[in-house]
Amino acid sequence: MNFIENMKLLLDLIKYTAKGFSVCKIYQILELKKENIKDEVIEFGTINYQESLIKYISKKPKKIFFSNLFNLKIKNYFCINLEKKNKIKKRFKNILAFNILEHIHNDSHALDELKKLLKKRGKLYISTPFLYRYHQAPKDYKRYTLEYFEKILKNKKFKIKKKISFGTGPFLASYSLLFDYLNKIPLVSYLIITVCFLLDYFLMLFHKNKTNIFYPICILIVAEK
Repeated sequence: MNFIENMKLLLDLIKYTAKGFSVCKIYQILELKKENIKDEVIEFGTINYQESLIKYISKKPKKIFFSNLFNLKIKNYFCINLEKKNKIKKRFKNILAFNILEHIHNDSHALDELKKLLKKRGKLYISTPFLYRYHQAPKDYKRYTLEYFEKILKNKKFKIKKKISFGTGPFLASYSLLFDYLNKIPLVSYLIITVCFLLDYFLMLFHKNKTNIFYPICILIVAEK
């Protein structure tokens, strides 16, 4: 990433921090803005477009569906429990599972259920937090690495299409862990996130490997059935 791209990222971090988004969610939003998901997509963990991450995709997909554990009778909604066997006949070209799997104890079974819901050559988009606080929804079981998802998805006959560690280094990761408190003092938080970002940028100048690999705030992996 060159200097101009880094400065654009910093401005985006400040912009979305002002809207109350965590660093983890900001990275997820910025990545979705790059995605070109044209066909139908189902997002897990939400119930409507207003609360959805789908709305940040570069172009609005043709058909949008949602899933959660609520038994709601609304349009384009499916009640799917990834911890159980589901009898859903509908199949989808794209599945968005952001910030979901860390709340499911048997993630292997959950991935089997997600695979069942995919059409042939359909894509599964997974993103989970790594350096992030404990958060119940209703439980919080795990933190994942890219290597874990890469191995388990390959074992389930997925093809890995993309994998990313989000973050800049230890300073921004530390800011992310303190976000709940710093967010209550906006002007100070903008200054601190800027300082943390620039310190990580300075560290990268003297580091052989990208520091975000060792201090990922969250990760993303895209796999094809």
